[in-house]
Amino acid sequence: EGKIMESLSKSSRNVAKDVGCSQSAVSRIWTKYKQHGKVVKGKHTGRPWKTSKHQDRKLKAIRHEKRKFPTKQMRNKWAETGVNVYDQTVRNHLKRMGFTYRKKRTRLQFHSKKGRTQQDPHEQAFSDSGKKKTPSFL
Repeated sequence: EGKIMESLSKSSRNVAKDVGCSQSAVSRIWTKYKQHGKVVKGKHTGRPWKTSKHQDRKLKAIRHEKRKFPTKQMRNKWAETGVNVYDQTVRNHLKRMGFTYRKKRTRLQFHSKKGRTQQDPHEQAFSDSGKKKTPSFL
């Protein structure tokens, strides 16, 4: 933008060639300059960020401190600094920073550690031991 503003006397085509951008970009910057007296960037649309850059740096520090923390634990640690967000927000921020994240794996309720024994796994798997059961409708 600075180089473009210095060369107001040249044609937009020559300026675009010198700077290395399109002719339309040069003319757009010139018209903004003529209208406002300076090149003003427009407002950003969309939802604003929930966290500040300082809070994002805190999350980055937490991530470096405990690399293998699940996102829920990271969220709790981040909440101690005053940031109240969901797990998904933590995941989104980590992804944007270029990190990977861990989700805690949930075990099914009916799954128990007691399973087949090491001595005879076949007996546990097939407990009816060859007896045929007759259906109740016969």
